[in-house]
Amino acid sequence: MINDGANPLAEVALALAMAFFSLMILMLFAMVNAPQTDGTATAAATVQMSADTSTKTTDDRERQLIIYTEDGLFDAALSRIDPASIDRQQPVILAVSDRMPISSITSFQRQHPGLTLEIAELTPDWQARLAASHGKAGQ
Repeated sequence: MINDGANPLAEVALALAMAFFSLMILMLFAMVNAPQTDGTATAAATVQMSADTSTKTTDDRERQLIIYTEDGLFDAALSRIDPASIDRQQPVILAVSDRMPISSITSFQRQHPGLTLEIAELTPDWQARLAASHGKAGQ
């Protein structure tokens, strides 16, 4: 049964005691996990980062560049290639124009599920080379 004659200050004192206990537990946890100042624990807590640029990436395989346009597939020499001749063992960098619809790119991915694809945007230099090679081919 609830006693209506209870002192409300007792409730406040109980709440303050619980808050103090919680702060005490947090303070003990922080003190136990604080790094030591003698230098031994801080060295173990830090991460050594290497700026060695000579290390190879995890993917050591050579990538092949394939340029995908509305006119077809081209290699790095801007020669037309057959999709069946793509080496499925090598990762492929699929270079596309920024105006290429995403549906065309996903369609290419669905048609060639065995390829490891990285999609990249064609730079303006590559787009100029493509336009020049198509202009020569069209004449």
